[in-house]
Amino acid sequence: MTAIKRLLYLSITVLLLSGCSKKQYVYVADIDTDYIRVNKYSAKEDKTVKDMIAPYKEQLDAEMNVVLGVIADDMVKARPNSNLGNWFADLLQTISNIEFDGYVDFAVQNYGGLRVPVVAKGDLTVGDIYEVMPFDNKLVVLNLSGEKTLLLLNRIADYGGWPISSNLTFSIEDDKATNIMIKGEPFDIKKTYRVALPDYTANGGDKCDFLKGEPQEDNDKMIRDLIVEYFENNPPTEPIVAPTGKRIK
Repeated sequence: MTAIKRLLYLSITVLLLSGCSKKQYVYVADIDTDYIRVNKYSAKEDKTVKDMIAPYKEQLDAEMNVVLGVIADDMVKARPNSNLGNWFADLLQTISNIEFDGYVDFAVQNYGGLRVPVVAKGDLTVGDIYEVMPFDNKLVVLNLSGEKTLLLLNRIADYGGWPISSNLTFSIEDDKATNIMIKGEPFDIKKTYRVALPDYTANGGDKCDFLKGEPQEDNDKMIRDLIVEYFENNPPTEPIVAPTGKRIK
């Protein structure tokens, strides 16, 4: 958002101005250090800086506090399954079917990409979505061969489980994916599967080097923005109940 960028630029400018009022060249031959612990209780508030950023903070707070829906129960992150992971992966599946040409077979979200342990019940705000997904990850779709699909599922199994959408289930045996079912049918190594996932993973992140070079369908939108947009276009009429089923056994 533009407000976030303005706030970041302003903060950087203040730091640069405070440290560069006089040009100096210093050669460090030796250094003696002391460690000083700083926390929110000992730090003193700078009123000048506070007043300077106040208008931007007010605008940012207004944008982040927009309510998208109401969550019926706490959504908790866990492996190999969790209601937060199920909910998020299903969202990726639904959004991918809207954003891209043709339905995807399943969606996955790398476990480390979800950055909060819990989303508390009550109002679901734009700020909550940004906390869950703070990184600039885009949503992409890959058309994977059966061999590459199996490599991906084995990577998920080796990790102990990632969030996966409801039309994918499998078991973990000896850190490998077994008994794989996709859209209600047994996995077929000879098939090609359309998979939605973050571009971080598609570009080889989280030890997924085998995905590098695979052609990506990309609408150049951040995952968090797509989720916010989805709820704005489809406001829930009832409390959101995150699915709790065990997709990985």
